[in-house]
Amino acid sequence: MKRIFTLFVGVLCVIVAMAQNTDAMLFGDVKAKETKEHLPHAMIVVKGTNLKTKCDGSGHFKLPNLPVGKQIVIASVDGYQEQEVEVEMVSGKSVTVYFELDKDPLELSQVVVTGTRTSHFVKNVPIRTEVLTNQALKRKNAQSLYEALEGVPGVRVEEQCQACNFSMVRMQGLGAEHTQVLIDGEPMYSGLAGVYGLQQMGTNDVDRLEIVKGAGSALYGSSAVAGAINIISKEPTYEPSINADLQLGNWGYKSYKGSGSMRYKNVGVMVSAQRMEMDALDETQAGNTRSEVKHKDGVSDRVYSLMNNLGLSFYFYSPFATNDKLIIRAKALDEVRMGGTMTDNLYLNPFSAGTENIRTDRLSADLAYTLPIGSKSELNLAAAYVRHKRNATNDTFLSSYQESHPDPANPKGPGLSPDVEIMRPYLAKENSFSPSLTFTSMLGKHTLLAGVQGYFTNLRETGLYAIDDDTSPYYGKAYTSIGEKHANEVGFFIQDEWNALPGLTIVPGLRLDTHNSREEYTASEKVFDGNFPQTKFSKATFNPRLAIKYELSKALVLRANFGTGFRAPYGFSEDLHLCSGSPRVWKSSELNGERSISYNVSADYYGKNYQLSLNIFRTDLKDKIQFAPASENVKKLGYTYQWENVDDAYVQGIEIGAKATLFRNFNAGLNWTFNQGKFKHERAEWADANDEENKKYPQRLAYAKESKNISRFPAMTGDLTLEYTPGTWTFSLTSSLQGKMYIDYNSEDDGTQSKIKKTNLFTLWNCRIAKRIGSFSVYAGGKNIFSYIQDERHLDDAAFMYAPVYGATWYAGLSLTL
Repeated sequence: MKRIFTLFVGVLCVIVAMAQNTDAMLFGDVKAKETKEHLPHAMIVVKGTNLKTKCDGSGHFKLPNLPVGKQIVIASVDGYQEQEVEVEMVSGKSVTVYFELDKDPLELSQVVVTGTRTSHFVKNVPIRTEVLTNQALKRKNAQSLYEALEGVPGVRVEEQCQACNFSMVRMQGLGAEHTQVLIDGEPMYSGLAGVYGLQQMGTNDVDRLEIVKGAGSALYGSSAVAGAINIISKEPTYEPSINADLQLGNWGYKSYKGSGSMRYKNVGVMVSAQRMEMDALDETQAGNTRSEVKHKDGVSDRVYSLMNNLGLSFYFYSPFATNDKLIIRAKALDEVRMGGTMTDNLYLNPFSAGTENIRTDRLSADLAYTLPIGSKSELNLAAAYVRHKRNATNDTFLSSYQESHPDPANPKGPGLSPDVEIMRPYLAKENSFSPSLTFTSMLGKHTLLAGVQGYFTNLRETGLYAIDDDTSPYYGKAYTSIGEKHANEVGFFIQDEWNALPGLTIVPGLRLDTHNSREEYTASEKVFDGNFPQTKFSKATFNPRLAIKYELSKALVLRANFGTGFRAPYGFSEDLHLCSGSPRVWKSSELNGERSISYNVSADYYGKNYQLSLNIFRTDLKDKIQFAPASENVKKLGYTYQWENVDDAYVQGIEIGAKATLFRNFNAGLNWTFNQGKFKHERAEWADANDEENKKYPQRLAYAKESKNISRFPAMTGDLTLEYTPGTWTFSLTSSLQGKMYIDYNSEDDGTQSKIKKTNLFTLWNCRIAKRIGSFSVYAGGKNIFSYIQDERHLDDAAFMYAPVYGATWYAGLSLTL
């Protein structure tokens, strides 16, 4: 191995030494076309090569040793449209070129990397990519990833637990388990992190979000069936800068953010910190109509939360070779959330009935190194490590213990409480490591990419439980469950980005993945006759992808994308949301991994001051995995829930979008999506007359037809954005529409009330106003300003959520930039 590594390094050194030394120099500057002012730190790239540089603080640049002959040079900077200029380079001579860039109000000149793992301007990328810029995050007042993704076409974020506010993201009708969330291109967002991570990950150090819908598995492996969301971190600024932000709102909302950035010679440093606090909130109660719902019941609708995010990054430019780059980043996150009975502050006691008390501690570190090889090739090495810990209590043990230990003095009461000395929280500790190596080379009309990526994780859980099955000989026994979970994934991928004809780009790709996972459970006490079964899963999969981009004209671009995907049955957030120690959730070794086939066809028209878009999508799923109550045989093993391959299914839809500068300083955007998602057959839990639950409550069978619909997938969604920016003022108004959808209600108190509800259409409205005064900005705004709330609530099914359960939130803030 040592010899191979030495040979590899030697070959790289030879290739670097063979880099061109033509002494063909390019000089120039970059200005804004409208004001004629120089634009500092604009990016200068020689098309078809990896040669690039940035302008200095005065907007001037120089680029040595360009290839001789005709070259196309591109200038770009945030907020302006890129410009291409053709130059004739001669060995030993210099050429001067001057760029004048138009403003880019529609933000189409963003550089993206997620769709193909190579850099493209967003309007030129072969794989359709949507971008949320840092400015867009500010306009939305997005303090977390959850708030950032609200209102993105085809993406839906939602809370799924009325008790702890567990949240998830859905893309084109598919759940979080089908969406790969990446941090700077690495899969650092596990099932454990996914439970509360959307609300925990702040935006203070985020440069942009890149969203790719459709078959992403050919590049990103398991969990990218629906697509990928890539969180791109900020880089240090050229001039030293300090940013501070203070924000206060109703219901105890407080947000404090600060960041500092600088570069000295070839070293850049960036520090960021964010602290956010929200009080527990009680505004609504159980009810069958909105008039019944909109009254307090003494139980929190929003948990108290206190979150801290810290980040430190070092960037080393040309540390070992010309134009190479080394990045080292570290982040720390901690959060506490508490909810439950607010009367007499009972929810502050973590072991009381109905209480959720969850503490998260997360540390992450990653390294990325980019080495240009000659003028046509590049090597990228990355590695990321995450340690994620959770300490949580809920009333699962308390309620089971009380149910199995009736109080003789009060047989109809809640039962006897356990000795406080035996009470323990659920503890989870996960360690994950993800390395990757990618090589890219431009050969004529081809950009070839090959790489390998690994993901290695282990998770240990412990939880306290009591047997509450009165038919068990171990009825009432308390025990500690210990869960050990491991997964290893290695993926090899290749891709060819082929510019076959002028305007026609064809991108075939293939990924081979090997997945091996294992789950083992032990108990401190004997709680059934036998041992907890061990589950194993091992699978190798090939996932091809083909993307085509054709420019019918400079303004009209057509794209098509086809690919397959795979989802391994491991690391489900729903398991970990239950704070279970997981003997409660059975995952059979016979469980099949999901397979998918996805299709996307889109058209984008880029006018001078407007963009029109159309996207048609469909994904077919085979052996869709779904969470369900345990079958009778599985219950005998000591489990409460199980994962099962329920059926084949599909999701499909049409997305229509438009954004435009309607007049000076006034931008508008409108997106509309029509969706459909169905299982191949009616779901057995609602349609099978032999199902134990259906035998007990036969009225459930009346919803058999509705059970074919995929839950929580609105038939229609829409988003409207209006923004007016005269001078130093900014006024914005946004709205989101959620159409009718189906959602299961499984009543724990009265099974006769269980049903599949078809929700009503509703809209939510947000507004914001800001004024810039020198280095300061003053702003204020509101979310859900018309206080729309869910029109039906049932607290005995924590997952029965489909709309806000409290009214408007208002905020005001002050920010400073130096």
